[in-house]
Amino acid sequence: MPDNIVNIDFRRHFRLQPGERVLDLGCGNGRHTLEAARFPVRVVGLDFSPDDIRAAKFMYDDLKRKGEATGHADFIIGDAQNLPFKDGAFDKSLCTEVFEHIPDDRRGIAEFERVTKPGADVAVSVPNYWPETVFWTLSWEYWHTPGGHVRRYRPGEMWRILESQNIDVQFQRNRHSVQAVYWFFRCLFGKDNENFLPVRLCFKLINWHHNRRIKLLERIEATANLVIGKDMILYGRKRGTPAARPSQNGAAAAVVAPRVAGEG
Repeated sequence: MPDNIVNIDFRRHFRLQPGERVLDLGCGNGRHTLEAARFPVRVVGLDFSPDDIRAAKFMYDDLKRKGEATGHADFIIGDAQNLPFKDGAFDKSLCTEVFEHIPDDRRGIAEFERVTKPGADVAVSVPNYWPETVFWTLSWEYWHTPGGHVRRYRPGEMWRILESQNIDVQFQRNRHSVQAVYWFFRCLFGKDNENFLPVRLCFKLINWHHNRRIKLLERIEATANLVIGKDMILYGRKRGTPAARPSQNGAAAAVVAPRVAGEG
């Protein structure tokens, strides 16, 4: 998968180490889980939607058939506000485009922090406030679709929330300005009017851009990200001293052991 499609930069800012246990909270159809599985790690993708989990499993099986998965992925149906994992179960945790959807984002963030080891790297992505505000203004359907966005995060707000939840945020990056242009057209001409000619042309242009990876266009997009990047990604680390890494043989049991009812 081209790394300009995923939000998290696994090659520069969120590097995975062999044998690590990684959580992809709210994995959707698995784009970040699959990208993580290209590395020799054990990744768990959790999502509330059975349909998305089925799609993620299908694509993971295809990745394995192609011999492109050097790691292992498990997929679990679950609720981000009540995670079925022990405290500190994961060596690294990521969550992309989830907290703007769930009813109690503070509880979801608290659970995200709880299941992450002290001293572990984390990455959180939410929609950038200014492009998101344009979309909300243009399209009533955009923010009234069932399962859609129920809140916007003002500049610096998610940074402050994470800091209040025992996570030291180190820096922020914006990505996907070309997707912001696409969603501008979607909201302008009707969110569900995907076959409208300007929308279709924009979609084809984005796919062409992702596949060709022309350096000049990537530099233009990187510059545009500073202003209209659709997604903001915060990279940080949970406070605390990292514990000694367990042996790889015990990794699976530590990750998938369910939380006992009433525990914690």
